Amino acid sequence: MKKLLISIIAIGIVATMLGTGTFSYFSDTETSGVNTFTAGTVNIKVGDNDPWTASYTVANIEPSYTGYITFTVNNVGTSPVVVWKQLVVTAQGPGTTPESELAEDPTDTFNNIASWIFYDLYSSNLGWIIPAANKVRIDNVNNCWIKLGTLNAGESMYVEQSYHLRQETTNWAQGDTMTFTITLQAVQTNAPSPVATSGTMTLENKDAYWSPITSDGISGTVNYNYAGNILSGTFSAAGIPAGGYDLIYYADPWPGTGGNILASNVATPIINAAFSGTVPSANDANLPVGVKVWLVPHGEFVPGNPAAWPNGWNPSSYLFEMNLINLPQ
Repeated sequence: MKKLLISIIAIGIVATMLGTGTFSYFSDTETSGVNTFTAGTVNIKVGDNDPWTASYTVANIEPSYTGYITFTVNNVGTSPVVVWKQLVVTAQGPGTTPESELAEDPTDTFNNIASWIFYDLYSSNLGWIIPAANKVRIDNVNNCWIKLGTLNAGESMYVEQSYHLRQETTNWAQGDTMTFTITLQAVQTNAPSPVATSGTMTLENKDAYWSPITSDGISGTVNYNYAGNILSGTFSAAGIPAGGYDLIYYADPWPGTGGNILASNVATPIINAAFSGTVPSANDANLPVGVKVWLVPHGEFVPGNPAAWPNGWNPSSYLFEMNLINLPQ
């Protein structure tokens, strides 16, 4: 018994010595200097202007005349940016009214000059975005965002826009005016496009001067979504004659290059009819801005490259786009 107690005490002493022992290690500590996180800046100037307050006037244009608006975009921020441009028509009016105009338009009501001006767009970054040969009208690009290109910090981009009054424009347009705004938006390169992938488009019948007829109760509405080259959604139409109708994607130039039928033989009244189809065609002259959607009587349009119009051209029976459906670029 005496020996057992001595053993227990000895063990306790050893354990205590281990618990209070010390050890040394080699080590080295380094601490960095002052660290700073600085956010990049996104800032552009148009010429030397920031903000951009310049106004441009293209005056006294005549059929076949081309007017130009040019400017330079400078990236004065520290981050690379993608630059986008939007043109918005704010008003159209009769302006001055010479006798020669009243002889053709006695009430001076044909003032939709935006439909008679072809719009071309060039940037030194991307080249010809909308070439003259495509014959894209101002009313088509109205409200659409168009990409001008990417600018690194310190880089500049030259932009040229031209406005060409169509050769077939007659005296009704004399003295007419159009005012519009130009908006530039610079976003960081990984930001989403400002182009919406869903929205609403209005369809209207149009007169011989290509002006929309908005007071006769005849119109259409297209509620659309765009994803993976598929345009889908629903459409409605009011005031059109009884019959079957096709909602079509029409690709310029005439008679159509690769468009298709989005909804076939939908009977009146057309209310929230579903549609879906592939857009755009690679040969569409309206690209890269967007696509046209029309409503035509069933069987009027036969897709192909080129498309066929077996019943001829009957625009008084169609509903046309008010502007292009803007597509992400």
